[in-house]
Amino acid sequence: MDTIFEQVYDVLFHPRAALQKIAERRPIGQALVIFLISVIIPMWAVYFGVKASGLPQAPGVMLVLELFGSLLFWLLGTAVWHLIAELFGGRGTALGLLAALGFAHFPRVLLVPLWVLSSLMPPGISAFLVTGSFLVILVWSLWLDVYAIKGTYQVSGAKAVLILLTPLLAGVAGMFIIMILLASAVIPWPPNL
Repeated sequence: MDTIFEQVYDVLFHPRAALQKIAERRPIGQALVIFLISVIIPMWAVYFGVKASGLPQAPGVMLVLELFGSLLFWLLGTAVWHLIAELFGGRGTALGLLAALGFAHFPRVLLVPLWVLSSLMPPGISAFLVTGSFLVILVWSLWLDVYAIKGTYQVSGAKAVLILLTPLLAGVAGMFIIMILLASAVIPWPPNL
């Protein structure tokens, strides 16, 4: 079995094969360690930044809420995506997806050195670097999530993207329906002429 460092290296540089192998082996303990590292390190950077700005107790509360919120989202997201993947005909396990998604969060750690680099730049370049690096890491993480779903359930790339986006699309459709229902409750039908 590969060490945790070898698996992280493979996820960063050979993600398709690495995430499929992780989904098959299901190293939940290692995935939890990687997930916690990928949440705690960026939050520590934010914690020290907010603490330096003078807010006394908010950073500690923010750190705890981020940690538990991220863990909850990881677990619930895995459950929802597993259900959707099963409905789309995928063959895999929820534990395999949980492990693969835990490793897929690792690029978030790379935000910290990019934030440090941006703090050394002039203000205009700094804002561009922070925004650009955030978007690159976000797209990279979503790309790894697609590979995690694809490797776990043995589905095509398009189907993996659809599985990943289905909760978002369902949420948008639900909001649209709620807006229509609220609008129909406010507007008298049929209009009085």
